[in-house]
Amino acid sequence: MKTIGTTGVALALMLAPAFARAEEKSTTQTTSKDSARTAGNPMNTPDTDKSASASSSSQDEKMTDARLVTLLQRVNKEEIAAGKLAEKRGKSAAIRKFGQTLIADHTKSEKEVAQAAKKAKVTPSDSALTTKDKEQEKVDKNKMDQLKQLNGAEFDKTFAQVMSNDHEHMIDVLKNGKGDLKSDDLKTLVDDTIPVLEEHKKMADDAASKVDRASTGSNQGRSPRSLDRSSGASSSSDSSGKAKTGDDSAQSGAQNPDKR
Repeated sequence: MKTIGTTGVALALMLAPAFARAEEKSTTQTTSKDSARTAGNPMNTPDTDKSASASSSSQDEKMTDARLVTLLQRVNKEEIAAGKLAEKRGKSAAIRKFGQTLIADHTKSEKEVAQAAKKAKVTPSDSALTTKDKEQEKVDKNKMDQLKQLNGAEFDKTFAQVMSNDHEHMIDVLKNGKGDLKSDDLKTLVDDTIPVLEEHKKMADDAASKVDRASTGSNQGRSPRSLDRSSGASSSSDSSGKAKTGDDSAQSGAQNPDKR
């Protein structure tokens, strides 16, 4: 278990920049938040000190109908692939079940996105994506490639963490971008999609907790044996105590004749 724990920590450090980028909402966040993120990841320094750049970035990050449809299409494909990976490599039932849910829900979402896009008369296109969207796509692919190298409990825990972070990021994107949309059909799609993503995040967090408990339980599996040994020692003490009690009784019996 120590080896898994050490490897898990090393992988977490490898994926930290990816997680940090996945959790970014925009470069127009407050300076205090940017500073906190930068302190944890020096390579991810935002341009908050350049108002012109920040303004331009804000404009680039504005949600358009075409961008939303393209993003959701991409996310659905990625999550279906992630679900299949969880089914194949997941050690725990919780992760495998989570994988099945991802496949089913995002397959359904694919159809809903296509229908909403048709009603809104929007055609998905990579040209609608921002530079940050395209960078994020590369980050997500890198994370999946690294997950494919893991197995067992190490895969389960890391997969759950990645899915939790990714879903939180997409939830923020949808909530922050809904107000920019023109199509009412796409706004309704966002309203219907967010609860599904929130449920997926909850499943990821629950699965991570179950993996942690299982890991802790296996570590504690040795504890009962230690307790058994302690109990054995206690039993010896108790036996000794009983013996002493017998001696005391014998001594009491020996004292009674004297009293008589």
